[in-house]
Amino acid sequence: MKTSRNTRRKCNLSRSTATTTLATTLRSPSTVLFILLTVITYRTYALDLDEEKNQFITNTGNQKKQFAPTTTVNDETRYLDVNASPIHYDGTQLWRIHNITNYIDENLIPLADILEYKYGGNVWKANVKFLDVSITKDHLKSARQFLKQNHMPVEILNENVQKLIDDEAAMGVNLTSSDFGKRTRKSTASGMHFKDYHDLDTIYSFMREIRGKYPNICRLYSIGKTVEGRDLKVLRISENPRDYKKIWIDGGIHAREWVSPATVTFILYKLLANWTDQPDYIRRKTWYIMPVMNPDGYEYSRRENRLWRKNRSPSTHEQCYGVDLNRNFDIGWESYGSSTHPCSDTYRGHSPASELETQAVVKFLTKRKFNLHSYLTFHSYGQLMVYPWAYRATKVKDANILQRVANTAVQRIAKKTHQNYRAAVTYEVLGIAGGGSDDWCRAALGTPYVYTVELRDRGHYGFILPPDQILETALEGYIIVDTVAQAIN
Repeated sequence: MKTSRNTRRKCNLSRSTATTTLATTLRSPSTVLFILLTVITYRTYALDLDEEKNQFITNTGNQKKQFAPTTTVNDETRYLDVNASPIHYDGTQLWRIHNITNYIDENLIPLADILEYKYGGNVWKANVKFLDVSITKDHLKSARQFLKQNHMPVEILNENVQKLIDDEAAMGVNLTSSDFGKRTRKSTASGMHFKDYHDLDTIYSFMREIRGKYPNICRLYSIGKTVEGRDLKVLRISENPRDYKKIWIDGGIHAREWVSPATVTFILYKLLANWTDQPDYIRRKTWYIMPVMNPDGYEYSRRENRLWRKNRSPSTHEQCYGVDLNRNFDIGWESYGSSTHPCSDTYRGHSPASELETQAVVKFLTKRKFNLHSYLTFHSYGQLMVYPWAYRATKVKDANILQRVANTAVQRIAKKTHQNYRAAVTYEVLGIAGGGSDDWCRAALGTPYVYTVELRDRGHYGFILPPDQILETALEGYIIVDTVAQAIN
């Protein structure tokens, strides 16, 4: 999900206006005194907000912990947290805040920042119309009062986030258990099925299993390593990799969006389940599939913090880990919608493409940009199919083509699963956000069919989508892939 803070654009315009006004009124002593008092007040508030940041990060899972390497080199538990204690969200509520535009227009500090650092908030989704944020139990009263004072009504999407997390886990066990309470026989040798969310080891085992079953058309790459030593794996499917048009599909760039890796894994399964019977527009393509772009963050979200978003690279800040990989690509990197604070969920890193994951994907795709016709990246949530640009408020030149293909896909989804997705240009629905992988691929490589897909749902469950919705959600993802493949053909 692209968490946007495009309000800074308006802040910059306000500062430009203030500079012009100052130049014409500087001779007035009363005006100078007023400006000095205003600057001092704002600076004091900003310093207070920074102090709130440093105080609050110890409660968000952003803080650094000590890791002890194990002796098993290829075990996913090679980095054990000696201070392991999973974060719980008992009593935390998920809110949708409306009427945010008026507040944005009148204040210099973004609403998301204030809710995050002063009221225990964790931003789930931000766009031009509303803000979804979870508020911890201890801050519910004060946060509600703050929003009431600023005339922003609150819609409670969920009363207890921890219950969502517990129910998600319990449902996964129940759906994959027999009447005797034991796990049923695995549908594949790797243990892959689509009734529950899987750990990284199972996903990678499935990719190796697929490579073994189809050695003539599949190749498994390790395109790099993460900071914690995990492989970044990509599977290629092609009968003619030299000549066929290429399609890239990735998921899991944000750790907490579990339905994304599940969907991309299903797409891999669906492509090869009946490969010989697939239509030419599927078979006469070269597919590159990366189910998990952020392995460290994904595993951390499974072990310790279900709502973790970033990767797990250390930062210069002594207490915080992680960079938002979808703000780290070299496109509008210093634009709006990201943070320079290492403890923020949208921290963009210390420089463009600073992260090992970003570097690996950029290097791999740049070498294969010839004939790369599509880049599809799967996220959650919101039920959207959007296309560039995100880093600036304009459309690509062929937006009419991208809109037409997206319209076809969402119509097919509505007919098949009765779910409503929206097709649109990214900035119009999610606001301005620089550093995204989709914008980078379009700008740097010239890839024509670039889409970000926000999967289910629309907010009640958010990132914690129940496992009984995995299969239909993944089918919706496959419909999008099938539609784009037809359009390329």
